[in-house]
Amino acid sequence: MALVELLESIKTGLYGQYAQAADLEHVVQDYVRFVRHVMKGRSYNVYPAEITLWLEEVETRYDIPTLKLLRKLTLLELMKISVEVVQQHSMDKHLPKSTIEAVNNWFQDLCSRIQEAGDHDFVDNDLFHKDLAIAALNMWPSNFICHYEPRPLPRRSIFSCGIIQIVCAAQLLISLGNSSRNMYEVHVEDRRLTPHFLQDGWRDFYLELSERIELEPRVGGIFGKAWFWDASMKEHSPRMSYLRDLPEAGGALFFPARGVLDGDHIALDNPRRRRLYDAGQYTPSESIMIWTREKLLDWARRERAKNE
Repeated sequence: MALVELLESIKTGLYGQYAQAADLEHVVQDYVRFVRHVMKGRSYNVYPAEITLWLEEVETRYDIPTLKLLRKLTLLELMKISVEVVQQHSMDKHLPKSTIEAVNNWFQDLCSRIQEAGDHDFVDNDLFHKDLAIAALNMWPSNFICHYEPRPLPRRSIFSCGIIQIVCAAQLLISLGNSSRNMYEVHVEDRRLTPHFLQDGWRDFYLELSERIELEPRVGGIFGKAWFWDASMKEHSPRMSYLRDLPEAGGALFFPARGVLDGDHIALDNPRRRRLYDAGQYTPSESIMIWTREKLLDWARRERAKNE
């Protein structure tokens, strides 16, 4: 079944299964407008005040089952529009095959989750916000460990400490020029772990994203912020050193982020790091990774040449 037909079929099924679905149509359309227009260009998890207030009103108006139904209907409508936009504007002719494949795979997976009886998803959390952004193609999925969204490089974040870092950051921004305003921020997908989180999974993700960036000359590169990019990980979790070593070997730069993370952070789920933390020998902190277009594409060409 074609994706558009599948989306229509699921929507019809929900309308037939839930009597209140028709009454939600106007709320769904408001939700869709918020995501497609107000959230476009914003970080997927930073909602402006007008959306937050509107969502709070919606939360008080409906019970939990109805709210989950509302979210499912909104996702279906967003995916339907996104598929039609791709087809109408022939975006499939201007995007790598891997990008179209990733969108199709994610939409198919999301459709399956919507259809599952008793699904515990579709609560108002970070994962649902990612689903909303991807359904609207404000954020793009990959076939591997991360999603990515068009974002400007946060300049202040890379000037956080030390003269050497300030000089390095200034040189980086000069080299990027205006392209620093048009980059891709990567976000780990928490529902995809092993094997995607292993070295080959990250390598495949960077290679896939490089295919797209090669066709988009205005994109200046990629960046992201994560605890596992911190330099101390080589000492405290040497088996995870590939997470930083891989992009660093390709010319990526790393800058310590401001502040430290609390004792409930996911970095401390690991027993060894937890013991080190309790002993005062490790404090989880984040680093910002920046991989410029030229460096990323050069690395990707070398990696592909190894397999030829």
